[in-house]
Amino acid sequence: MRQQYLILLAVMILIALLFFHYSSQLISQKKDRIDRFDTRIKVEQEKLNSAKVLNEQLRDVSRVILGSISNERKFNADEIGIFTKTLYDMADKYKFAVHSFSHKDISSLDGNFVEHLYTMELNCTFVQLGKFLTDLEALDYIVKIKTLDVVPYASRGKSDALLEGQETRYKVTIELSAFKVVKEV
Repeated sequence: MRQQYLILLAVMILIALLFFHYSSQLISQKKDRIDRFDTRIKVEQEKLNSAKVLNEQLRDVSRVILGSISNERKFNADEIGIFTKTLYDMADKYKFAVHSFSHKDISSLDGNFVEHLYTMELNCTFVQLGKFLTDLEALDYIVKIKTLDVVPYASRGKSDALLEGQETRYKVTIELSAFKVVKEV
């Protein structure tokens, strides 16, 4: 009888070992599957976050483009005045002088866009110029800087007329174009 109990005990221990072995394998397989799903979820979440950022950037670009679409083949006086006022306001914001300002229409070769050229001569520091260009980039206009010429005032031979602290000022000539996209009929 004792031998039967020992056999029964050995069978129960064997069954318990097999149960724990198979259940640990099953748990390990499920854990691996969960880890694979977790990795895929992380990758898809990163893609979603990237898509959200890209969508926001494209929304800003589309706002600029939609605001620049027009039926007219020329800039009207109001648009020129508003853009000119914006440029002067930015110069006033950073407290530098605009010595000269001119603008003119430029006809487009292919007829898909209208270009208006603005030429400004500024008296500013590099910091003021950098802030001005940053604000210019943030405008809701399609703008292209064609020429940016920076010359120190001291190199122009007027060193006797320089005031205290003016040696860091530069004569900056900027040619920039504002564009409008002409709607196709």
